[in-house]
Amino acid sequence: MYIDFKAISEHQDGVDVCIIGAGAAGISIAVTLAEQGHSVLLCEGGDAEYSERSQECYRGETVGDPYIPLHGARLRYLGGSTNHWGGVCRPLDRYDFTAKTASSETAWPIGRDALEPYYNAAVSILSLETTPADYLIANAGLKRIFFSLGSPTRMKEKHAATLSELTALQCCLTANLVALETQNGKVTTATFRNYQGDYRQVRARYFVLACGGIENSRLLLWCNQQAQGQLIPEDATLGRYWMEHPHATVGKALLFEPAALGLDDEHNVFLSPSADAIASRQMLNCGLRLHRMNAEATQELINELADQAPTLAGRITTWQAQGRVIHGAVLRAAWEQEPRFDNRIELSDELDELGVPRSRLVWRQSDLDRHTIRESILLLGEYLRDNEVGRLQMEDWLAAPPVHLPTEGEIAGRHHMGGTRMSMNPESGIVNSDCRLFAQDNFYIAGSSLFASAGHANPTLTLVQLALRLCDHLENRLALDA
Repeated sequence: MYIDFKAISEHQDGVDVCIIGAGAAGISIAVTLAEQGHSVLLCEGGDAEYSERSQECYRGETVGDPYIPLHGARLRYLGGSTNHWGGVCRPLDRYDFTAKTASSETAWPIGRDALEPYYNAAVSILSLETTPADYLIANAGLKRIFFSLGSPTRMKEKHAATLSELTALQCCLTANLVALETQNGKVTTATFRNYQGDYRQVRARYFVLACGGIENSRLLLWCNQQAQGQLIPEDATLGRYWMEHPHATVGKALLFEPAALGLDDEHNVFLSPSADAIASRQMLNCGLRLHRMNAEATQELINELADQAPTLAGRITTWQAQGRVIHGAVLRAAWEQEPRFDNRIELSDELDELGVPRSRLVWRQSDLDRHTIRESILLLGEYLRDNEVGRLQMEDWLAAPPVHLPTEGEIAGRHHMGGTRMSMNPESGIVNSDCRLFAQDNFYIAGSSLFASAGHANPTLTLVQLALRLCDHLENRLALDA
């Protein structure tokens, strides 16, 4: 049920779990625990609908490579960024949880096996389509992969009745976290402020911060500063190892044998390098997206090829006269970014209207990031050429090193990952394998800020799996407390 801001601290005994942030992770945890009978307080800083006063808190600055304005890359109201989510989903690959040859920092403290028990439940929460299993393409170093491409789930709409009717769940809007107090290794109270300048304090057995891949870092940086470092004593990695999925149009392909990649039956085909190719080429993971052209655009590509390779163009003309169907494809890509200490969320000198310092994103793509996208395209081009499946035409910026990445268009996926990374120890991360702050026995983090590495897959499915795994952990702890 919904409660007014003034009522959130009326329960002197506190609640079982206070969840801060009502996006994909926060709502998943709140509904799951409340349905199990635990008292849950869900605090969302935004309104029920989009409002400028809330969105304004997301303004910040970016240092380094060109990036999307921070207030335009996410949404700050009930349901979070699921309100503009495209619904594209797949799990991370198994080898995304391991230390890749090119970057040992990609290792997680858990493997994909830890998340697989939560796959079906996460698929249900997000209303995803069932997808076929990935498979290797012979002689390619590539595999055919699949995404769920169904209608995107708006968490606010899907769970509207539950948020209103569950008596064990209290949902408070315009409740903005501004401070955390800690004592003897536990967070004792969380302080919230509304837009009118009123403050309320909440006590809970357990707290979960689920405000997104930028805000989790910003709020913890601010709260730790106010707590004079007692919240996260070893804070060297707080806000660090921030990652995105760079996106770009990377070329065109002409396929003489479109069935080899499945482009004869489908208009969109997704590929990625195999684990062996990733290791041998010393690169990271990458998702290649082939979008089939219409007949007119395909013919234009054939005409371009005629100037570059007249002999091949003659063969294509003969094949077409014989009735052979040839397809052109636009190539787009989203690739894994190297987890680097220097890519980070910082606190700006400017305060938002709630008195919290704004975010400053320091973000630069590395040589390994550039190497990854170029090698991925070369891998596809070599397969097409060597197996007489087709030919590839790279974009000019990829044709020869050094690669100069585009600065316009869809440069990134708005996938904010890292900053409060999961790790084996507090020297290399912020939370342990249970998503708990190392120095606080009752404070947890949820969302993609936990990611130790990014793979190439859209992060929503994985972050919901992590959230449901955290629910099991909290359920076990609450049972022991009883």
